[in-house]
Amino acid sequence: MLQNQKFNRNVMEEIRKEHVEGWQQFLAPAEQMLSSSGDIKVLLAHQLFQQSKNEQRIEALENVFLCQKDIFNLDEAATYLSMSKSTLYKLTSKKEIPHYKPNRFIFFERSELDKWIRSAAVKTEDQLNDQVNAYTMANPLRV
Repeated sequence: MLQNQKFNRNVMEEIRKEHVEGWQQFLAPAEQMLSSSGDIKVLLAHQLFQQSKNEQRIEALENVFLCQKDIFNLDEAATYLSMSKSTLYKLTSKKEIPHYKPNRFIFFERSELDKWIRSAAVKTEDQLNDQVNAYTMANPLRV
């Protein structure tokens, strides 16, 4: 029995030692940064910067994935069009944007969204002048 207790203590001591060593390895980079900079604000700023970069990378990957889809749900279409969901929903309720509504869910086809965007093109002054000149040449004034 005494030998069994001694074995249990040794096992527990080994587990405790491994646990402490694991935490020391985990905390070593942070301690090194703190000791070299002497300021926790620098460490926090660095961590926030890294987190921001990671979030930007994730967002970029989501956008790449989104552009490869042919059919969008409401959330994805709003992201694709860079508009709020409420604005997009208003456009669908007024039937001003092409969409599909099976079983009360709203879906959009990417190619139709692209056409819808292009249909609202604003002509430049040069294009308008060219259009006016073409019209006046085709329809001269009759006096």
